[in-house]
Amino acid sequence: MLRHSPTLAQPNPRFRLKLLEDGRAALNLGCGTRMHRSWNNLDFSLHILLSRHPAISNILRKLGVLSQERYEKLLRVAPDAIYWNLAKGIPFADDTLDIVYHSHMLEHFDRELAPEILKECFRVLKRNGIIRVVLPDLQILINKYNASVTLLQQNKSVAALEHHYQAIYDLFEQMVRREMAGTQQQRKVVRRLENLVRGDASQTGEIHRWMYDSYSLEELLTQVGFKDIRVQTPFTSRIAGWTSFNLDTDADGTIDKPDSLYMEGVK
Repeated sequence: MLRHSPTLAQPNPRFRLKLLEDGRAALNLGCGTRMHRSWNNLDFSLHILLSRHPAISNILRKLGVLSQERYEKLLRVAPDAIYWNLAKGIPFADDTLDIVYHSHMLEHFDRELAPEILKECFRVLKRNGIIRVVLPDLQILINKYNASVTLLQQNKSVAALEHHYQAIYDLFEQMVRREMAGTQQQRKVVRRLENLVRGDASQTGEIHRWMYDSYSLEELLTQVGFKDIRVQTPFTSRIAGWTSFNLDTDADGTIDKPDSLYMEGVK
């Protein structure tokens, strides 16, 4: 996990800038395994690293070290996805990109580093380029908690208590978890191996280090220099053809990450 300000990246000749059919250049930061293959996809994850070595990944699957679910996720990784640490900045030149998108990434950085990440996004965008930021919506989570308290005040049923517990869990679990979510689902021997090799959730950058609502995120984007900042939905965007990329939604319209805040700004 990035614990200091990113350094200004120089264009990296290893990474050829891909263009959409209409000539736009789009970047998906912290893409994980959710990506569109016509975009430039960048992440510093084990999935990207393992996808570079399909033979090793297949052996790990056969040995049971890599679950079938994880192996199938690897198959979804674009072969030219960029394995890159954002501590080095974004490896593209100034004024290069038409779109920068990141989903459920910014909240994993310390609060004081968030402006530095967004400044890098601003740097690589062309004039009138669009940034789209998606992250957990603190206001939605707080509203769900308040609704659960109201429900309990009316009736302390088992269902109401479960609803209350879930609201608290959704607020805090990813701030305090010690073990990575994916690791928890593995066999005991694999869990021990992963914890030994990769470290805990804090060391791998899985925990949430800050939370945002529409007001605080708008202020942050404004400070960096973005203009015309608007809240969007999973289905709406000023990015032409947005839903066709299936980044916030699946092809059938299913929302990938409910309870999210979707916000865009213009350079």
